[in-house]
Amino acid sequence: MTTESNAVTAPQSEVSTVSSNPGIKALPKLLRGFGAAVLVASVSIFLFQGWESGNDVYRYLLLLAHTAGLAFLGVVSSHWIRESKGARLLLILALASVPANFAILGGFVYSQWALDGINVVYPHFVTWRAGDPATALITAGIALLVLAPVIWFGFMVLSRGSAGRFTALYLLTNAALLVPLRATDLTGWLALALTLLVLMQNTHAKRVDAGLKTPEGVIARGLQLLPLGVMLGRGLWLYAADAFVFTVMSVMVFLVLRHVTLQLDGRLRTRAFLERLSILPATATGFGVAYLASNAFPGVSEVYLPVFTFTVAALVLEISLRTGTGGAGYRRLATGVLTSGLLANLVIFGGVIMAALCLMLGLLVIVYGYMVEQRVVFVLGGLTLLVGLGYQVQYAIQIFDLGSWASLAALGVSAILIGSAIERHGSRIKIRLAHWGERFRSWQY
Repeated sequence: MTTESNAVTAPQSEVSTVSSNPGIKALPKLLRGFGAAVLVASVSIFLFQGWESGNDVYRYLLLLAHTAGLAFLGVVSSHWIRESKGARLLLILALASVPANFAILGGFVYSQWALDGINVVYPHFVTWRAGDPATALITAGIALLVLAPVIWFGFMVLSRGSAGRFTALYLLTNAALLVPLRATDLTGWLALALTLLVLMQNTHAKRVDAGLKTPEGVIARGLQLLPLGVMLGRGLWLYAADAFVFTVMSVMVFLVLRHVTLQLDGRLRTRAFLERLSILPATATGFGVAYLASNAFPGVSEVYLPVFTFTVAALVLEISLRTGTGGAGYRRLATGVLTSGLLANLVIFGGVIMAALCLMLGLLVIVYGYMVEQRVVFVLGGLTLLVGLGYQVQYAIQIFDLGSWASLAALGVSAILIGSAIERHGSRIKIRLAHWGERFRSWQY
């Protein structure tokens, strides 16, 4: 919804004077930015200052009134001043303060119906308790009656065509803050599931609503992730974070960056930068998954490095499939991480199983390098295969017994068959190798 059509048309001379004066033109933007910063600071001071008077419910009702007041001023200012940018900014700030309201309501709910019973001593300024269950329910009901219209009207202004969808989605993600659980593993799974839901809904909404491509539409989609950030931030700050939460956060950052890059034109430098930036959460996810594997399988050290390399290589390869720059560099990086990790693991721990893994994955990388016609990928796959094969041959030699009639028979049959193949098809093999060598040199680096 926009109110720009209601704006009063200024006289032509006044419009030309304003447009010709850069200082006057920039002043409204500066004032709006300053006002937004002051409002954010005021909410922060309200949340973090020490209160000596009044109970927690009274403090919360002040915050609720602040949120409703921002929305109300946004509505009336569009009619009084007849300018839409300031009104939209006030409504955006009101929407952004909704997760803070739900987080405090979550404190009230948790104080009465905690399901996990985590014993934590909270700082005074983040302690929110309801006196009894009835007070918690009544406060939550009042808040919902106030916040639901604020959310609906805010999204009507930012994304009229998707207001219903985004209102329901925003209520759902904020309602997750009310769940009376603080165990990091449960909240991590919940945050990850909701992140996937939000990203899928955002993608579908953008496909059917062209208005979401505007700056207001981008803000409307981005706001959906704010409650999830509050949920994880609350867990990291107030409760003991573990490797699982770290891994979940890394996956969420990777997914969000993926979602953002897919919305951008493939030729933009910003998209290329965000794709390169995605390597960091991909690597962090690899470390997190490897650490979780070490906890799940203690004493099996030889699996940790392959788990790390598989995870990182898979995520980097996923970047190569959607990048706007062709993906050759990401394929080289993914292959390098995978093969170097496998070879390092084989050198450190050894073992026939690890060698067989190098053989199998080396062959798969060779096939993939042939399909994408990249020399580095193909060569790294061949190197991994040869090292794995060499280890297997060395192992076979160690257990090979020339005194055994079966071993001698196998060696003799192998020599005869190889000699026959070379004599019968040697010239054809040579021609094919030469032809393949020319094709290999034409491949991409």
